Amino acid sequence: MDRYYKPGTQIKDFTITKILGQGRYGIAYLGENRYGKKCVIKQLKKNMLRTTRNKLFYEQDILKSLHSSSIPKFMGTFKNRDAEGYILEYIDGTPLDVLVRKKGYRFSRKEIYNIGSQLLRIIETLQASQIVHRDIRLPNVIMRPNGKLALIDFGLARYIDDEKYTVNDDYWYLGDFLIRLYYTSYFIESDSPSVPWYYELSLTREERYFLKKLLGINGSFESLSDIKANLKELKSMT
Repeated sequence: MDRYYKPGTQIKDFTITKILGQGRYGIAYLGENRYGKKCVIKQLKKNMLRTTRNKLFYEQDILKSLHSSSIPKFMGTFKNRDAEGYILEYIDGTPLDVLVRKKGYRFSRKEIYNIGSQLLRIIETLQASQIVHRDIRLPNVIMRPNGKLALIDFGLARYIDDEKYTVNDDYWYLGDFLIRLYYTSYFIESDSPSVPWYYELSLTREERYFLKKLLGINGSFESLSDIKANLKELKSMT
């Protein structure tokens, strides 16, 4: 049975202030030290530790190898009689799903292309270390107050093996991610027939081609540089 820590509980040098959420593999808390420095404390669930222990530590190993301001820093591990897990840097900002679902933000074409460019730079950083994230979704992308993006939650990230885990995994997620941003400016009528996104959204021929290729529909991009060049062309058309 997992123990849920209450606010005020001490984990190493940090005091838990609140629970951030939980998933299949673990429970995430917000922590803070006496100097006001925040962190994310990830407590791994006991049943997952018993059945899939090796998979749970991919995030830890991968984040140890990455050094980027757009990715949370790994800050250490903890283990006591009740639980074990690790501590990550807290990224200050707003998850994009909060902007969209709770604040009703509508992204312009210019903003969508800027977000796409930033995510491509993060993907490039990951590929330089032979890593795919495999979960680039709105809740896992943080918009900082200065407009810069950060990518979090590396629980599904893996090392590229060109068989099960390939660069195309992140290209597909990027395409799906951008489509969801396009939908923020599209009003869906309740009686509208269900049609594929490439018919429903008001897209240019070039945008449709770009997104389809990211998703592997009618071909796929051969390299990250090709994606960057294609996105640059789209930006020049706005």
